Amino acid sequence: MTQVSFAERDYTLSTGVLRVRSGGAGRPLIHLHSAAGPRVSPVIECLAQSHRVHAPFMPGFEGMPAHPGVDSVQKLAGVVAEFITKECGGSCDVMGESFGGWIAMWLAILYPQTVGQLVLEAPAGLRPRELGGLPQDPAERFKKLHAHPGRAPKETRSDAVLAANRKTASALLEALPFDHALAERLGEIQSRTLVLIGTLDGIIPAESARLAKANIPHSHLTFIWDAAHALEFDQPGRVGALALDFLDRGESFLVKQGAA
Repeated sequence: MTQVSFAERDYTLSTGVLRVRSGGAGRPLIHLHSAAGPRVSPVIECLAQSHRVHAPFMPGFEGMPAHPGVDSVQKLAGVVAEFITKECGGSCDVMGESFGGWIAMWLAILYPQTVGQLVLEAPAGLRPRELGGLPQDPAERFKKLHAHPGRAPKETRSDAVLAANRKTASALLEALPFDHALAERLGEIQSRTLVLIGTLDGIIPAESARLAKANIPHSHLTFIWDAAHALEFDQPGRVGALALDFLDRGESFLVKQGAA
């Protein structure tokens, strides 16, 4: 795999400054990060082999200031939609990881013209309160995130940045584990959608993924074997190959390709 370099750039939008990490060349693809914040995973590196990947830093994450008035997932979706409209020709494929999957679903509902194909990795926002969730204890949280701890990325960010990331995400995730307004509107998503969930995920239950599959009209659900919540680190090869095949071939990703 060719080494891809990523560069960060600040974009001035109507709500404030949005920092975006971009790399690769090809059809544009937006990658929306989890509550852990933006990281260049092996999956992102794989996708950047054939796509121009844009990975926004959501306001309030990684030391970036919050945008005034942007205080809900729906409004975060508006920030992403404005970036897509201004910088990606108005429409592109979107991939959302956990918290980012929640944003991606609202993006596809509120701004359908901006979303081509959609990949949801263990999407948040559809978790029954009594199931799953993030433990407060850091050690327990790490165990639930990773089925293969040795594959987890080495943490280089400061404690202050990590704490700020958790505070920004928990304000939404803990107050609204199940987004009833979202659940009622899933049927409005017209993008061809791939839903991924790890077989060992103890944070987002399988019920959430099945709910998304049952209500999003043009959707497919695939379980990633031997993966917990951090799909892009537990099983990067499986997730990257599957997502890339889906983005490139649409529904025919279900058909095994013959020999060349």
